[in-house]
Amino acid sequence: MKDMDEKLLRELSSISLSRLYLSGMLDNIAASAAEALSADAAAILLLDEARETLTLRACRGLSSEAANNIRLPKGKGVSWRIASQRKPVALARVRDDPDFYHIPQTGEDRFTSMLGAPIMLGENCLGVLYVQTVGPRDYSEDDTALLQEIASLAAGSIQAGWHIERAQEKVRFLTALNDMSGRVSSTDDFIQISGHVLRCAAEIIQARTLIIWTAENGLPSLKHFPEATGDPEYLRPVRDGLITHVMKTRVAVKIDDIAVESAFAGLDRVAQKSIICHPLLLLDEVHGVLLAADRVSKPDGYFAPFTQEEFSALSDIAQVAAQAIQRSKAKQELASALVRNERNARELSILFELSVAMQQAYNFDDLLAVILSCVTVGEGLGFNRAMLFLVNENSETLQGILGLGPDTGEDAAQDWKKTTDQLKTGPGLIPWLLNRDLEEIKRKKFNAFATSLTISLSSDNALARAVRSHSPVNIASSSDMSPDDRLFAYALGCDRFAVIPLIARENAVGAILVDNLFNDKPITGEDLKLLTRFSAPTAWALENMRLVDRLSRTNRDLITLESRMAQVERMSALGEVSAELAHEIKNPLTVIGGFARRLYQKPGGEAGAGYAEIIVREVERLEMLLENTLEVTRGQFDNRRPVNLNQLVREVADLYWRVMTEEGIDMKLDLASDLPLVNLDSAQIKQALINLTINAVEAMSCKRHKLSRKLRIATSRTKDNSPGVVISISDTGGGIAPRDAPDIFNPFFTTKPTGTGLGLSLCRKIVRLHKGVMEIDNRLGVGVTFTLTLPNEA
Repeated sequence: MKDMDEKLLRELSSISLSRLYLSGMLDNIAASAAEALSADAAAILLLDEARETLTLRACRGLSSEAANNIRLPKGKGVSWRIASQRKPVALARVRDDPDFYHIPQTGEDRFTSMLGAPIMLGENCLGVLYVQTVGPRDYSEDDTALLQEIASLAAGSIQAGWHIERAQEKVRFLTALNDMSGRVSSTDDFIQISGHVLRCAAEIIQARTLIIWTAENGLPSLKHFPEATGDPEYLRPVRDGLITHVMKTRVAVKIDDIAVESAFAGLDRVAQKSIICHPLLLLDEVHGVLLAADRVSKPDGYFAPFTQEEFSALSDIAQVAAQAIQRSKAKQELASALVRNERNARELSILFELSVAMQQAYNFDDLLAVILSCVTVGEGLGFNRAMLFLVNENSETLQGILGLGPDTGEDAAQDWKKTTDQLKTGPGLIPWLLNRDLEEIKRKKFNAFATSLTISLSSDNALARAVRSHSPVNIASSSDMSPDDRLFAYALGCDRFAVIPLIARENAVGAILVDNLFNDKPITGEDLKLLTRFSAPTAWALENMRLVDRLSRTNRDLITLESRMAQVERMSALGEVSAELAHEIKNPLTVIGGFARRLYQKPGGEAGAGYAEIIVREVERLEMLLENTLEVTRGQFDNRRPVNLNQLVREVADLYWRVMTEEGIDMKLDLASDLPLVNLDSAQIKQALINLTINAVEAMSCKRHKLSRKLRIATSRTKDNSPGVVISISDTGGGIAPRDAPDIFNPFFTTKPTGTGLGLSLCRKIVRLHKGVMEIDNRLGVGVTFTLTLPNEA
């Protein structure tokens, strides 16, 4: 025994003086122990710096991959009992011991006995040295004493080697940390920073899984890196549990076995065994969380818990990462602020130009075109299409007033290119806005669709909701739609649009709807903010233009009223003149009538007789007309009798057939055969027909007239078969100019150099005295149709 002790002492001394690395030294000590005790296996486990973990550092007879990989958490296994009690343990059958902790990856399944002793250096326990045999063995006191002596002799060398190794590890860690610090300082990109941090962490602590969660307002966001570690929804339990806990408490968490420490849900989604979770904390602000899971070990299926040194190393890495992320955020916020300032300056410039353009709009239609042009032009707000709606307070609806936008994708490309070219080569945005062709806008199908829309303010349509709430509505997807919105979107042909109400004096005056149908660009919050800013001056411009328009109408009404008052005075004078005129010309006409009757009684030939007959008939009509002039001024007739209206029409046609032939006018009579006799003053009605026929002939006889010359006189029963008749006189004289149409029935209004302006006024008065209706169908560029509806009254 003494010889063996001396031999062992020499071997251990040789090992201590060999200046081997710690791992080599431990392997030799384990081999010497196995040989000295005739054991089949031997192993050495060392405590970490925090004395929380025993790591298998050397082994003989066990799995070669177990060394430096197998770790025992505090309190697990017989070895921890030896280290904590600082006493040797001899077990003939180790599996029967209650502290036995089975780790199949070590290859210890084939061993039965165990003898272990603490490695003591003074009062300090460095670890455990133990030997095993395949079969059962009752270890003697000498065996125990020998193993203790080996452990004691090796303790000094082990501690020296351990300190050297720890120093080397710290140098390696600090080198890696410094390299990472340099790399993360060279970039402001979060993804690049995260990549450098995770690579350093993987090198230092060799975790199988590493994830960084970013922070938003002190809580974890949906974003994590790398994204390949899992879908955000899949990792939600981890984020809502452990990650949120670490961010709120700002305290790191170390879990050696997630199966035992189950305070947080979903940990099995990121780990199989152990986890370290560190807040990225800087100046009392949490910028995120760094999670490491499952230290990589060579024995398949085995995951060793993290040591306290690795926990501390990850803390240092998290500190550097927090500094880099905070710097990145600060620079990004500064860059964002600069972008916002530039955008705000650009938006203010745009809004100023658009406001100037709206102020210079000449009338209401021009203002509408300017508003929607501002919304859709690329140099303005840049939406693809826009509609303007105004509130109708009487019907409590929104009425589509104007729509501006291309009808097709091809039109969009052409219109945008044309606009871009015009703005590049033209005088600027404001003149371009003011010179838009309103008629071109109105010809678009999109405008026709917009102006056909009427939206009830009580509906659940987005337009109505925006107006009621005085706030914008953004329909970004079908999930934002009400049933009314879905129907509207189908008609619109676009399922993403936004609505901005137009508010003036705290009242909604209308709304603007926009979409990006053709470029499919999402409508963002920033887009809505700019559109909202634009809506304020727009609403006031519309309201002011409405007031100006209302004032203009009031002025026109006053002018019209004054004109009508003057007309009343002229008509009063005309009544007096007419009475005197009738008295003065009655006698000459009577004489002419007498001579004409003699000519008729003694005709000078067949043609002379016919002319004389006409003279007689017309003189009789003039006599009767003059007799009734006083009655007309009094507004009544005494000469109504049943009249064949078709006969009256034929007489008028006979009067003017020669004139129409000379002027190349094709006259057509469409006279109803079943027309009843009607109680009329035939002379007055005939006068009305003559006036209308003369007007038609004169309209078509103009030398500038290029259309075919056709006159059509038609008679028919009333549509409801009431006892009455309808006469219509149609020409192809080109119609009445829009500027003249409101005044054609005013007395003394005429566009002819020699006209009196009394013809149509007298016609309407004759019809009204017969309790009838006179209507006009004016087709500019074609002609005019006058329709007289005369009731059959006694």
